[in-house]
This record gives sequence, structure tokens and C-alpha cells, in this order.
Amino acid sequence: MSLSSMAAATALAVSAVTPSPPPLLPDLGNDGYQVAAYDLTYDVTPSTTSLPGTARITAVADRRLSEFQLDYAGGTVGKVRVDGRDAAFHLDKEKLVVDPVAAVRGAFFVTVDFTADRAAKVPSQVDDTAGWANGPDGGFAWFGQPDRAHLFFPCNDAVDDKAYFTYHVTVPKGWTVAANGSLVAQNYTKSASTFTYASTHPFAPQLAQLAVGKFTMVTGTGPNGLPLRSAVPDPVAAKPMLDQLPSFLDWLQQRIGRRFPFETVGLLGADHAAQQTDALETQTLPVFRAGALANPKEASTVVHELTHQWFGDSVGVADWHDIWLSEGFAIYFDSLYSAEHGGPSLADEFRWSYETLDPTVRAQGITPGNPTRPDVIFPVGRGPGSLVVYALQQKVGDQTFRRIIDAYLDRYRDGSATSADFIRVATAVGGADLGPFLHDWLYGATTPPMPGHPDWTPKPSTSEGALPAPAPRPGS
Repeated sequence: MSLSSMAAATALAVSAVTPSPPPLLPDLGNDGYQVAAYDLTYDVTPSTTSLPGTARITAVADRRLSEFQLDYAGGTVGKVRVDGRDAAFHLDKEKLVVDPVAAVRGAFFVTVDFTADRAAKVPSQVDDTAGWANGPDGGFAWFGQPDRAHLFFPCNDAVDDKAYFTYHVTVPKGWTVAANGSLVAQNYTKSASTFTYASTHPFAPQLAQLAVGKFTMVTGTGPNGLPLRSAVPDPVAAKPMLDQLPSFLDWLQQRIGRRFPFETVGLLGADHAAQQTDALETQTLPVFRAGALANPKEASTVVHELTHQWFGDSVGVADWHDIWLSEGFAIYFDSLYSAEHGGPSLADEFRWSYETLDPTVRAQGITPGNPTRPDVIFPVGRGPGSLVVYALQQKVGDQTFRRIIDAYLDRYRDGSATSADFIRVATAVGGADLGPFLHDWLYGATTPPMPGHPDWTPKPSTSEGALPAPAPRPGS
């Protein structure tokens, strides 16, 4: 059989056995177009929660649209223009419905003048605490995952719609702005400063980051000359963690086998109220509670969010069912880092998940590749999802494991992937038998045997109630 025939046969086999469950967050995102770029302008007054802004959106319609929608909630809209002409609009729940003067097709341009409300809280099926992370002094940071980005600006809040971002943010004198990408301009007046940031790689709105605070910007150089820039309220307290940033990156590059995928990276330390998730992998600028950056015990949390820059950011997930491709790899590598730096071995770390957590979850009809409910997306991705990654490594060994993830990260860089995509790459690199192996681990009703550990025995928990879980991790 020719290589092309083998590839076609593999694709058919994967599509035949990979389930297509209903969307977990069906109200997010909009049909008919993809966003190419967001250009966001804000004028920040820290003493008020009202935040006026303008979103300039470049999009491409895949068909004729006489009407289209953007995700937006928690604020007001003053004006909408499409291709330079005023457009009719109205808000319907968490949608901004736009009725342009002329139907759009192909490339089109939208400008929305809006005012966000930093005090707004919109119910979430996943995490009601996410969204605006407001500090006591009037500063803020964004926690947009998975369904909060449209509180910050009108957008297509779909996990697989990646776009380039530019920010123009004006703040009073003495305040600092940090955002995704690189600082490309800074202009001053007697009373204010305007910061302009731009990304050179696309990302989904849920990975957007804009923070305003009394930050100190700490710069440096990482592996291969990578520019580092972090924003922290107390550089002395954060110094031990910031000093380790180059070594964290070097360790990850060696273990993953690829250079850091973006133009810059740094850590954001934010002072804000407690949330369900206190760290998030916002692209090039993962955010943490400021106190965590002063705690050496949080090193694995920093490694976790940095791992996401490869898994979840550079290669995004195409659907929330595929979150194991992000969280599973981040847990695997932060556990490996911990094991190599005085923590429990990988076997000790994953044995409880194998023997208790995974079989208990599957007994409820939930699997790593099909979480079934929005409220368990992240616990399942981190727990059973990381077990899939460990099982693959145990089956194929380090060398083939690295070849698989190298091919996967290369093929889908700056894009998004599904579980089926990963299976296709794994079978092409590691052999056809990995197809059934990964399918059983992702979708099987029972926990499969763990390669290399014949003494491990799945023992579902008999206790009633919520899914069992190990000690909560402060990262996403």
C-alpha cells in the first residue's frame, strides 16, 4: 500500500471511531465568518469600573451574511460600523446582533464603540469566578477562559477562532499596562501614558490578556536570546521566581524538544480577589496571583502555565471536548518537573489517578475525550486527560513520544487540533496500533491496562457525590 493510501486509510479509520458529541458550550462563537485581527483601544480610569473602548475587527465571511453576531455581555454598545458605514444593532442575551447596510462576504471590517463594566458578572456553566480580576487599587487583569472573553470586548468567543491582537491602552500617570505580545510603542503626556502592544502569533479570545496596575516591568533574556518581560507589583518578592524563568524555559525546551513558540514571554503577577482559577496560560503572558510568584513551592505551577504556551496556546484545542490536549500535557510536564526536582515520581503521581480517579470518572459515563458536562471540562482534562499522556509515554518510550509531540506541535502550530488530529499524527509517527490504543484511552467505558505497570489495578470509588479529585492545583 502506498503512503498516500495508508494516510487515507488511517484518516477513514480515525473518523469512523472518533465520536462527535454535541458542543459543551454551544452558545459560544458564531457561524459564517472567522476573525483575522482585533485592534482594541481602551481609556482606563482606575477609580471607576466603567471602561470605554473601541474594537476594530477584521473578519472574513465564508458566505453572504445579511446579519451576523458577535459575543458580548456585561456592558453597553454605543455605535457599530461595518465597512465604514453605520449599522443597526441590538443586544440579545450575550450576543451583539449586527444588521449592516449591505450584506458582507469575504473580508469585512467592523468597528464597535462600547463600554465594558469591570463589575459585571455573567453566569457561567464552568467558572462563575472568572472574568474581571479587579485589584483593590483599581487595577485589573483578565481571566477569560473558557467563556469570559466577551465580557472584555465584542468578539467571536470560539475556542478555535484564532486572530492577531493589537492593544492601545491609555492609563493615568504612574500606572502600567501589560498585554499579550510585545510592547511596540509608548507615548506620554503630562497626565497619562498610552501603551501599544501587538502579537505576531494568533490566539483565541479566551487567551487574551490585558492588565493594568502599579507594575514594575522586569526584562531579561531567555534561551536562544528569547526576550523576557514580566509585570509584577513587587519585583523584590517575585525575584526568586523571575530569576528561574530562563531555567524553566530551558528545561521545557529540552523535555518537549522544541524551542519556545512565541516572540516573547513573561510572568504577570496580579493582586486580585480569590478565584477558582488563580493562574491562566494567557499567551506570552501567563497570569498568577502575585503572592504565588514569591513562593518557591509554586514552581510547578509556573512550569504548568509555561507548558501551555506549546500545548493549548501555540496549538490550540479545536473543541472543548479536546481539552486533554492542553491540560493533559501541562499536568504531565509539571509533574515531570516536580519529579526531577525532589517531588514524587511520575509513577507515584499517576498511580492514584489510574487506580481511583479514572475508573470512577468512566463509571459515570465521562471519558478524557468526552467530558460530557461543562462543569467537569477542566478536572477531567487535568486528571484522566494527563493519564492518557502518561500512558502514551509508557507505551512508546521517550524517543517516540518526543517524535510524536514534535510532529504534532509542528503540524498544528498557530492553529487548533482535535483528538482525531492527534491520533492521526501519533499513528503516522508511532505505528497504526496507537490508533486503537488512544481510542480506548480517550473513549473507552473502562480504564485500559497501563503499559509498564501490570500491578496497577483500577478500583472505582464507591462513594457518592462529586467526582473525586486530588488536591486542587492553582493553575489552569
